[in-house]
Parts: sequence; structure tokens; C-alpha cells
Amino acid sequence: AESSSSTAAPPAVVTPAQVFVAPAAVPPPRPGPPEQRCPICLDDVGEAPGGEAGLLCGHRACSHCVVEYVRSQVGSGRVGAEDLCCPLPECRLAFSTVLLASLLSGSEDHEQLHARLLDFQAQRFMPEAADGERFVTCPTPGCGKLLLPVEVAEAKEVVTCPLCSGAFCAGCCEPAHTGLSCEAAELQRMDPQLRRMMERESWVRCPSCRNLCDRESGCNFMTCPSEECQSKTHFCYLCGELLAASEHAAHYEGFEGSVGRMGPFGSVCANKRIADESLPEKPPPPRLSVVVGEEEGSIALRVTFGEHRSEPPTIYYRLLLTVPGTGEEKSLRAGVHEPHFDFKPGRVAQKYRRYQAAVTPVNINGTGPTSDTSEVVHFHPRELSSGGVRSDSAVAAPAPKPKRWNAR
Repeated sequence: AESSSSTAAPPAVVTPAQVFVAPAAVPPPRPGPPEQRCPICLDDVGEAPGGEAGLLCGHRACSHCVVEYVRSQVGSGRVGAEDLCCPLPECRLAFSTVLLASLLSGSEDHEQLHARLLDFQAQRFMPEAADGERFVTCPTPGCGKLLLPVEVAEAKEVVTCPLCSGAFCAGCCEPAHTGLSCEAAELQRMDPQLRRMMERESWVRCPSCRNLCDRESGCNFMTCPSEECQSKTHFCYLCGELLAASEHAAHYEGFEGSVGRMGPFGSVCANKRIADESLPEKPPPPRLSVVVGEEEGSIALRVTFGEHRSEPPTIYYRLLLTVPGTGEEKSLRAGVHEPHFDFKPGRVAQKYRRYQAAVTPVNINGTGPTSDTSEVVHFHPRELSSGGVRSDSAVAAPAPKPKRWNAR
């Protein structure tokens, strides 16, 4: 037999696999320690354009960031030392005038910002109490302010303006009124209608700027919001004395007769210790009306309070809502600082019923006489008051029913 043999193929040569090794990823630059980073943009200060601002406190911040921070403060009218300072809450060291002049230079935009800043600061500059000086304003239209010793202003001396040569009183900043007190001269100049309004509204004058102030709530610690005082001047509504912020309670407590007198909400203070124990006067009757509610398609029953002033001031009203002829009544407390009170349809005020209302004023001494009862109002959509319709919502009038017969 014929035999055959086969030769095995040589084994394949396996070459080592080429392993692709990716280059090591370059880690992003790590931010420097907190003391090297700008507290505004949180980037490293050394890499910021314009370099470091050079704050006097030693904290690092980008020049550009500090300039934009100053721009924001100036745009908001906050230009005092407590506003232009290190942005770190634990520092708050004020920027010096030299630093601000250095940062706000080098370009027309920066120089304009610096001019705005200086203009704001000049308008709002107020001398410190330790300086012994006070600003007074010349009453001549278009004139300016004078810086006088406090003694001259408190003595209400007559001074002469160096710009217009006009003589005026340093106490009230009005034309000289020799022989008359500032108050008497003011009443003499005042329009009679304004005088009656001041008496009716119980307005008082700020002892610092002489602007009229209205007490919005029952607290006797007043804060003057005028441009000159900028809500930094406080005084007592009862005696008119200038107060520090720390005297909010102290001026009304700690003396004989102050216990149980409600502190700053009462009728006595350190300079006026005789309590006014008057009860509120009788208020006018409220007015009921049906108005558009807050939700679309809804209505509300509105109680509008009449003009009412009383001393000591009314703290709140007891509002009595009644259903005529049924003996049903609901009583609740309503604030006096809003002109009206709205009832949504519900358990207290139900739609399609008739209502009347009366109010009883309450002050620190007790309850005053109840007002007369309002006119009866039907709580129904067809009674909607034209004055109560809001522009953002409306109650659709019901569509007329189709007739099912014709008249012959």
C-alpha cells in the first residue's frame, strides 16, 4: 500500500502587539490658596488683567473686579465708607480716597465713574458729630449749603449767605424772621390748607432737616426718610428729641410711670411722662362694596375704612360683619394701615347674601366707640363696583338665556 505523509505547517510568528499608550492628561491648574484668590471672581489674582487692586487691608483682589464693584455701588447710590470697602465680610475696611483715585484712572470711563462718585459723596456729605459743624441750606432757589458751627445753628442765629448775600435763620433755613420763633414764622408763611392738613394728619417735623414726617404705625420712635437724613436720623414722635438707634426702647422705659405703658408704643417718654389715657374717637362708618377677587372669575366683599385719626393712635379695628334681620354676625381683627379689607367667599362671607359692617377702634388704652353701621350690600356678581375691577382679571357677565317662546 502506498503510504503518504504530510508535513505540518510551521507555526505562525506572532509579533508583540503594539500597545497604544495615551499621553498623561494634563491636570487643570489648581487654584491657589484662598488668600491668593479674588473674593469677587474667585480666580487667582496674579492672572487677572490689570493685576492686583492693592487694598490697604492686605486682602488680594483683582483691580478690574474692584472697579466693577465700585461701579455697582455708585449706581445704587451707596457711596459711604461703609459701602465702599473690602468685599470680605470679616474685613470691611473702607477704601481710601487715594486708592479710589488710583483705581478709577487711566481711562475716560474710569474717570467719569470717579467724577460720579465724588459728586454723590459731595451731595451726601454729613459732618461727624465730633466735628462740631452742621450743614444749613440757603433758602434762595439755586443757592447752596453752608457749613456752620453747631452752636450757631442751635441758637438759630441769622446768617448771611456768601453766594447770594441773603439773610436767613440758621435754625430753620428760612428767610430771617426777627422777633418770631421758627414755628410762629412757619405758621405765618404756611398755606392755610396745608396747616389744616398737618393738624388733621398729626404730621411732625424732623428736628434735624425740618421735613414733615408721618407716623405710619403706632411706634413713637421715628426715622426720617428725607434725602438729607437718609433714614439715619431718629427722633421721638412725642417730644421731638433726636435719638440714637440704641434708644429705640430706652427712651420710653426706666423712669417712674413707664411700667405698663407699652414702651415705644405707649404715650409717655423720658421727656413727656404724663400719660395720655384717651380712648380712640368714633370712626366714620365703613363702606361695603363688591369687587373683583384675586383669582380669575372670583369676587370679594370689600370693607373700605373711612378717614380716622386719633391720639394715641388706633392699633387695630374690630370688624363686625352682620346679616341684617337674622342676628348673624362675625367679628374679626383688621389692621388700620391698609385702606380696606377684603372677604373671599367662604364661611365668614357667603355669596348671594346681604351684609352690613361696623368697626370699633382699639388703642393702647382700650376700646373706643363703635362706628355707625354701613349701608346694606348684596354679595352678588351683579353688584360689582366699577372702582373694584382689576385690569388683570374680570368676572364674565352671565350669558342671557335663550328664549323658548316668542311673544305674539
